[in-house]
Amino acid sequence: MRTSFVCLMAAGLVASVLASAIPLDIPLDIPLDSTVRDDNPGCTADSFGNFDWTVSSFSCNTSVEFRNPAWRLSHGYIYFNLTNPALTYTTVCQAYSTRGFDLFYGDEVFSCNQPDHATTSTKFTFATGMANLRVNQTWMCSDEDAEYPDTFTYAGVVNLNLTCTDYNYQNPNWTTGNTYSQKSRWCSQDIFTISPYLATAVA
Repeated sequence: MRTSFVCLMAAGLVASVLASAIPLDIPLDIPLDSTVRDDNPGCTADSFGNFDWTVSSFSCNTSVEFRNPAWRLSHGYIYFNLTNPALTYTTVCQAYSTRGFDLFYGDEVFSCNQPDHATTSTKFTFATGMANLRVNQTWMCSDEDAEYPDTFTYAGVVNLNLTCTDYNYQNPNWTTGNTYSQKSRWCSQDIFTISPYLATAVA
């Protein structure tokens, strides 16, 4: 027999979750029929415990270049490592965008890379303007019950405190075929945590 629960981790966040998090529509994939599971000791207990993700080596680099006053080339890259305290491996997340000036608007869902043996599904969004990072992760633990493993789906959000370096260039002697102007920004934050606002478990 399976039981499930959904928990809003902080009652005071209910209004903001309903207003901003749910419309984000990051898929909450729960692989109940998966035969590959994380069976490391403590997986289930740590998932139910005082849970926080740890993010390390976060970087967001963006560049907008004008080849002439009307021709723009934009590109941006995000990279970070995500550590789940219930799992023994680290998830690597990265994304690339060529959309407009801000490049990342919080409306595009990116999937992270997992080790080959991992059961985990990890997705994220990022909004450059607010430095807003949203994470959704699903994983399965069978360390306490191999027949009926526990499947967890948690969602979290954080506004980052980034350290940024800007580069602005205007070509005073521009000619066709050369760069007219360029604006680049390199931002990073070394280590921070994300607490889940929403937790779903199926056992």
